[in-house]
Amino acid sequence: MTEETAAIPTVAPALVGLIDHAKAPTSVHVVVTCANRKSMAVPAMLRVAALEGFPRRQRLAEWIRRVSGPGQPSTVAAGLYAGEHWATARHLAAAVRVEAKLWVCSAGYGLIPATAQVRPYAATFAMRERDSVGSSMSENRDWWGGLSQWVGPEPGEPRSFDHLARSNPDGTIIAVLSDAYLRACSDDLRMAAGRLRDPQRLTIVGPSQADPALDELVVGVTARMRPAVGGSMLALNVRVAHRLLGLITADPVTHRRTHLRALANELTAAAPPETPRRSSERMTDDQVRAFIRPLAAAGTTSATRCLRQLRESGRSCEQARFKQLFHEVSLEVRR
Repeated sequence: MTEETAAIPTVAPALVGLIDHAKAPTSVHVVVTCANRKSMAVPAMLRVAALEGFPRRQRLAEWIRRVSGPGQPSTVAAGLYAGEHWATARHLAAAVRVEAKLWVCSAGYGLIPATAQVRPYAATFAMRERDSVGSSMSENRDWWGGLSQWVGPEPGEPRSFDHLARSNPDGTIIAVLSDAYLRACSDDLRMAAGRLRDPQRLTIVGPSQADPALDELVVGVTARMRPAVGGSMLALNVRVAHRLLGLITADPVTHRRTHLRALANELTAAAPPETPRRSSERMTDDQVRAFIRPLAAAGTTSATRCLRQLRESGRSCEQARFKQLFHEVSLEVRR
């Protein structure tokens, strides 16, 4: 345990004692990355950036004190997040043909049920952002581990992927994660897969090669799938997950990672080809800014990733010019 996690004011006793969920088992647990966009204004004190003056070993304890303290408005987690990503994400559990429960993977709260009452906050595992919780993968993993030791907004509920798997060893866990969140939770995810009686019943739907040690657990999402599921690149993970979850039934085979990977491969193969815009078309600065603005507002983590999405759409922009415009738009969006 790090000095920072040792300072957490409220610790889940023995990780809440592994509450007995066998009385009312849930077949499928769907965990999805939160969203930077919120439906409520975020108070300045509930932004990670407001912890700048605190020593690193005290930041997590102070953060937990702030988000769990009295006097701030709260709302149900599923209603707090906004944008295209969460417009689809909040319906993921309903897509499954058996009992399913929706969870949120949050840099501000840890693992929480989508029904938990939370306060509007700004925290992210994406690095080099105003409200980044860490400046390295190691710091992000420590932060996630520390949040897992806190009882959270719903005492008695599992607080990590590992705890969720131990509480539901015969269940299925589908984690729909962006690359930054996948890497932050990588140790936890590996442990969780080993806790299930059938490790094949833990599947990560997201980018391949975000963490090579997890590739075996990942059903990769690529730009080639977008024509089959529609929407923008920002919501591609959840749209692909929605399609796959709709094919999970009471048949145990449909819960297994190998089956879901085969379905994803079929989805890619059957997708109609996109007709890209001419890559030789020179975009004006205003056109590039218009492309960047919704991505920056939704929390795209870097100019590099945003430029990759531009190029995947068949357009192009010089890298140096794009980075400068990305920086300008990002500052504008944060004001």
